[in-house]
Formats: sequence, C-alpha cells, structure tokens
Amino acid sequence: MGRIVMKWGGGLISDKSSLCSAENERIQHLADCVKRLSEMGHDIVIVHGAGSFGHIRAREYRLDEGNINGLDQTEGINLVRSDMDQLHNLVIKSLHPLSVMSHRPRDFVINTGPDFQGNIERFLLPGIHITFGDVVDCDEPLDFGILSGDDLMLRLSTELPDVSHAIFAMGGTPGLMTSADSSGELIPLWNKNMPFSGHHSEDVDVTGGIFLKVNRADVISQYVEHVWLMDGEHTSRIIEIVEQGHTVGTRVVTA
Repeated sequence: MGRIVMKWGGGLISDKSSLCSAENERIQHLADCVKRLSEMGHDIVIVHGAGSFGHIRAREYRLDEGNINGLDQTEGINLVRSDMDQLHNLVIKSLHPLSVMSHRPRDFVINTGPDFQGNIERFLLPGIHITFGDVVDCDEPLDFGILSGDDLMLRLSTELPDVSHAIFAMGGTPGLMTSADSSGELIPLWNKNMPFSGHHSEDVDVTGGIFLKVNRADVISQYVEHVWLMDGEHTSRIIEIVEQGHTVGTRVVTA
C-alpha cells in the first residue's frame, strides 16, 4: 500500500473568523476517514493547518515578518504555539484509539519556506504521523517565522518514499474553480498552464492561501501520481480517490 500525505486545511477544521474555534465534527469525520485508510493498510501523514488557532494572532503580532525592532513579539509566539498545541491535541484525540506519532515543527525545523532545514526521516516509521504549520526558529536576523503546512506537504510528499497520494482537503470549495462567484465551475483536471480563480484573505491568512497551495500541489504532481484538491467536508471523496482513482474534486497533473 502506498503512503498517503494529507492536508487538513485550517479553514476546514476551524472557523477562521473566530479565535480558537474548532470544527469538531469535521475533525472527527476526517479522523474516521484516516482510520478506514489505516485499516486498508496505508501509512498516513497528516499535516493540519492552523486556521483560527494560528493565523489571527500571528497576524496581530506580525510573526510572519520575523523579528521586528521595537515590537515585543515573545507573547505572540508563546500564544500561537500554545493555541496550536491545543488544536494538535484535538486532532490526536480524534484519532483514538489509533497510535499516532506527533511531530511539532518547532522541535525539528529551522527556517521557513520550501527549503526549511529539518530531518524528515522521523516520518519514515510505519503508521500514522501528524504535523502542522507552526512558529519555528529561524536564522538571524529573522529569528523566527511561520512554517506553512503547504511547505511541509511539499517536502513530505516529494521526499518520503512510496507516496501514492497527496490530498489537500479544503473547506468550502469542491476544488479549483473557474470563477469565485456562483457562476464558477469545478476544474476536474488542472495543470499550471490553466487559469483558475482564487481569493487570498491577506487580513487573515499569513502563509499564502490558495495560491501557495496550488503552487505546491503543482510541484508535488511531478513526483506523485495522485495529487488532489478537494472538499474535506465530504470525506467519502477521499476514500474514492484512494479506492477508485477519481472523485468530485480537482486532480493536479504535470503540464
């Protein structure tokens, strides 16, 4: 069985407009899906987003900009890390009684972006692994920054062996759309030469939103056969991707 790397988007598992507001029912449905995939014999890596547990306070304290002279950001770092631990523990609890391996990026990552430094061999052990977007230490002069879950998706999907599927489970959209309004239609098959419509809420999101996600999915598609962006509220579609190779969603392919 191939290894599955799966992103639980922050906008899927939390209400991004309300501080530290978890979508517990969605989290449990995703966890039940992972349990089924595990029963099928797959090793699984879950990367969960931050949503309202990370982005709101990270924006308030400008943590994505690194160390800013004259601004005390220590409280913000501690608050975001504490909030992310709370969300992470909710995800772990939802997977009970499965045994899971937790990897907080602040414990093994230096720097941000796709070239972050960190030994991902810790994800090689068979079973269920969980990590997330986090505030990590950086080289001077930044000192700290926000590591996006989408960059973790990129590195884990392309560097771990035997990855058969990289699935971005999003909230509020069935996949990539031709338009952001009600006239938009789902794009079932997408490559980087094709247009799509997306909206990045810069007042909330500190890591690049849909455009970063699509960029990373495009790179992953050069290494992994099945790369999908889909509506994570419909977890049966994740099973369909793995069992049948198709579902309602956007499959990302190389140009």
